[in-house]
Amino acid sequence: MESVKIVGIGGLPRSGKDTLAELFIEDGFYGVSFGDILREFARERHHDKPDPISVANMTETSNWLRETQGADVILKEALRQFEEKQKVGNDYKGMVLWSIRAPVEVDFILAHKGDMIWVEASDEVRHKRSLTHLRVGEAPTTLEEFKRQEALQWKPQPDVPIEVQMDLSYVKDYATHTLVNNDDNLDVFLQKSEKLINIIGR
Repeated sequence: MESVKIVGIGGLPRSGKDTLAELFIEDGFYGVSFGDILREFARERHHDKPDPISVANMTETSNWLRETQGADVILKEALRQFEEKQKVGNDYKGMVLWSIRAPVEVDFILAHKGDMIWVEASDEVRHKRSLTHLRVGEAPTTLEEFKRQEALQWKPQPDVPIEVQMDLSYVKDYATHTLVNNDDNLDVFLQKSEKLINIIGR
């Protein structure tokens, strides 16, 4: 793993993480979405609710998963997937891991001389995007509820061990690059992203 180029992408929901990650994949990176891994667990764990993959339910699932299987459980699964691809002869420029939310994930990336990107967008912009791009298993929320649920991921909460919680403030503080995505024009974000990929990925 020491010789593998690793790029991590973090940011609040609907900031543009997936779009940026897709560009890295097109550039030859193998990609794993930590959010996709977590959503599968949340859909199963909260299957009896109308919004199993709401931010609140994803947060609860993440805390439960990390507490029962280790703080680095999602990271280990991502590395396992990458190693399986390598074993069958796939060759990649590097690995991009997105929806990074925990200190242990950031520390791993930086310890392996990787880059950590924080994608920034305002609450209002992201809330608007959330209402127009609802995933199956999500329900529309007010801006106030949107922000309240996200606060659960921003700083460790009481009554849950700190080491197993998401801490997006840590991810942002230790990012090596920041990419702002407040513009409604997708082409503007794509241009910014391509410039950053040229710096990091080539």
